[in-house]
Amino acid sequence: MSNHSKSANPDLERVRREIDRVDRAMLDLIAERLALSSDVRKAKAGAKLWRPSREDSHVSDLVEMAQNTGTPPALVSRIWAELMSASISVQGSTRLHFALEGDTRANLSLIRDRFGGSLPVLSYPTSSAALAAAYADAEGIAVVPAPGGMNNWWTSLAPGGAMPDFKIVASLPRIGTDGWPQAVAVAAIDLDLAEGRILCAVRGQKGGMADGLLRAESGDLRLYEMSDVEAVESDSIIGYLPPPVFL
Repeated sequence: MSNHSKSANPDLERVRREIDRVDRAMLDLIAERLALSSDVRKAKAGAKLWRPSREDSHVSDLVEMAQNTGTPPALVSRIWAELMSASISVQGSTRLHFALEGDTRANLSLIRDRFGGSLPVLSYPTSSAALAAAYADAEGIAVVPAPGGMNNWWTSLAPGGAMPDFKIVASLPRIGTDGWPQAVAVAAIDLDLAEGRILCAVRGQKGGMADGLLRAESGDLRLYEMSDVEAVESDSIIGYLPPPVFL
């Protein structure tokens, strides 16, 4: 490029220098965030590291802020998925065990949009196999199709099931929908019940639950979505989905 061309665009060169400055500042902040994540690992001292409800609430707040700045909400969700994935990776040995029908590339994209790209991802031919692998993994997370239709793996989470300490804890995708999710994450963590969708498994409930939305059935087991935690018995709760993050 000639000297004349360079001098004709002084503003462009200035903007590029400013972009470089912002990028360096972002890199420093990312390094600081990862260092804090390492401190979280030490502070928790063996406790479960992943807090999906806190993540979703945080991303929801950031998306709301982004709408006031002109930053695309989908970009905010994707960036923080990567940051949180890297943070969890620094904190421990969390792995994702998934069994989703359809195109593998599309499924991996769905998972990455929610979990970022830093966590190991292992695939299985069936939901039962993915759940069993995650159940045997101290910090494992299973990603399986949402309950309904032929997807009756959720019965193992019900009282008397094989995995009563496993809970449905997150929905995929996280952003842009208020309908029933395409897939869900399941893990052995305590539920942070707040404003959102409480999932309850009950037996022999022929007349249905008051104010409940029937989501799945298998034998005499029924899965209901509830919005009021006071209206359900705690031992019937097998999951909680935070409010969706809207674009």
